[in-house]
Amino acid sequence: SFAHFNIIAPSDMSYAVWNARGSQATCSAQGFVAIVGTCSGLLYSCSVNLYYLAIVKYNKSDRYIRTKIEPFLHGVPIVFALIYSITLLVNQNLNTSMAGSCNFPVYDPPHCIGYEDGQVREGFKIPCGRGRDGAITFYWVCFFILTFGTPIVIGTSLAMLHRDVSKQEKRMARYGGGAFNPSATQHTTDSAAAADGNRHSGLSSSISSVISSVRRTFGRRSSSNSNQEHSNSRGVMHRALAYSITYLLTWSWSIINAILWIAGVPTPLAINYLRNIFTPLQGLFTLIVFMQPKVMSAKRSQGGNLSWCEAIAKTFWPTLTVGKKNTPDRGTGGKENTLDAAVRKSSEIEEEKSEIEAHQQGGNDLEPSHPMYAAHGAKEINDEED
Repeated sequence: SFAHFNIIAPSDMSYAVWNARGSQATCSAQGFVAIVGTCSGLLYSCSVNLYYLAIVKYNKSDRYIRTKIEPFLHGVPIVFALIYSITLLVNQNLNTSMAGSCNFPVYDPPHCIGYEDGQVREGFKIPCGRGRDGAITFYWVCFFILTFGTPIVIGTSLAMLHRDVSKQEKRMARYGGGAFNPSATQHTTDSAAAADGNRHSGLSSSISSVISSVRRTFGRRSSSNSNQEHSNSRGVMHRALAYSITYLLTWSWSIINAILWIAGVPTPLAINYLRNIFTPLQGLFTLIVFMQPKVMSAKRSQGGNLSWCEAIAKTFWPTLTVGKKNTPDRGTGGKENTLDAAVRKSSEIEEEKSEIEAHQQGGNDLEPSHPMYAAHGAKEINDEED
């Protein structure tokens, strides 16, 4: 909706908004789509961080997340966005502003100065004060929740992720990988107790020693697994950080604009430009973060021989053959076309014949190692000299 170049804005505002050629209906439609996309996008940014928090800090399984948590991670953004936008649409709180966007709660343009709510100035179509009796309080409550609540949730979840991973690192440095496996620690404690209780019995002590050795072996394996789990936790935290950065790049300018508006300070033109440039790019930034590990995997699959462009193409089109000079025809399932093979073979034969004739006309002998020497015989080729 940010790419409509104001053409959807009501024509009543053509004196203040460039390229305004729409109506109140087109403005309401644009505002509805903008509210749904903005609201759901912001809340989904929170859902992503909460999803990673459930994995790292609370160690929830995939099945638990899929059945118990994921429905809320999808349902809350969608339901909240629909309730918010439908409420504003029904109460006529989707109106144009001086900037051309259609998400302002009250229609109060300059040409309505001196006119009562509901009156229509001559030459215009939209009544002044439209939406003033609507859900204005609801509008502003949701606005402040989305504008300032979202960064609080994202920042808090990132802080919790970082704190948990830092604790794991300290525990690893102090006690080793076994510190992440309580069962292994319990096994070691039980082994020591068993050995202490049976230290007067030679046979029992030997058995305890064997058991302790076996448990230490499995403890080392669990330590290795713990190291891998810790590495995965840090990787998950980095992914959450990357998604949070996409949120900041997209919405920080809108937050600055809201703070300046609340403080009564005019928004600099540069902030408006940055807000209008970066806000529509959240989908692109999210796609880049999502595809980055897949592109790296595609590049590693060819031993690093693929260029970045080839790796990106391989990621989006897995069946595409890249990294080779001669790419087989995709329509033949990787096999050379029969007609192409016949033409190629005929060309090779013609080249070989031309080479033989050139040698015969020039009186030059072919070397015995020449591939055509055995095929046609050195005697036939050199008859003229004999």
